[in-house]
Amino acid sequence: MGSEDLFHKRKPKRQEDSVRRKASRKPYDHVLIVCEGEKTEPFYFEEMRVHLDLDSANIKIDGSCGSSPKSVVEYAHELFNKEKARAGNYDRVFCVFDRDQHETFNLALEKISSINVKLKNEGYSEGDVFMAIRSIPAFEYWFLLHFTPSTKPYSPLPTKSVGDQVIDDLKIYLPNYEKKQKGIYKYSIDNGLIDGAKAHSKRIFEGSKNTGDINPSTNIHILVEYLENLKRPSSQRNMRK
Repeated sequence: MGSEDLFHKRKPKRQEDSVRRKASRKPYDHVLIVCEGEKTEPFYFEEMRVHLDLDSANIKIDGSCGSSPKSVVEYAHELFNKEKARAGNYDRVFCVFDRDQHETFNLALEKISSINVKLKNEGYSEGDVFMAIRSIPAFEYWFLLHFTPSTKPYSPLPTKSVGDQVIDDLKIYLPNYEKKQKGIYKYSIDNGLIDGAKAHSKRIFEGSKNTGDINPSTNIHILVEYLENLKRPSSQRNMRK
């Protein structure tokens, strides 16, 4: 049996695997969400996925990368390429990271832009596939917006990082909050806080784009609304940058 015969035997197997994986998914987008490693974020989005009854075959949430923005984007790109090589695909890839005091924040944004350009040139997608879901200074700012539309800027202190300062402000409302906290999404739903948080986040984020003053701001509302609307027909979805 020559190598040509072996090649022709492998190709149908790959196609069969791809068909099998696609058949196991529901008829809505196949989505990858990569978060900073093992923090609150993966728990939060997994709770949201379960609450919204989104199939785990469609939504992959991964927090097993490093904590720098650059490592989040690189790992997301690696997972994307692995899925692509298996004849699968992701319709959207969300890279969730903080500004905090990371030196690679802008580099991560540039990397996402270059990936999207490359995918468009390859004909993979007409629109952007990768998107940065970023919080300045930290993910906990999104939680804070559930309680108050705070626009207080944050800067490093000799004894406390900007991320820890946000947590201090959050603890005014959630005294027992800790990193890797579970149950925040359920708490926000049970207490009717999510719509207010989205409204605050949208207004502050849009304002930050207009003024250039991005400290503080977050666009987590974009990913939250995307997941909330995922089961709707694509013509009814509207996701702004």
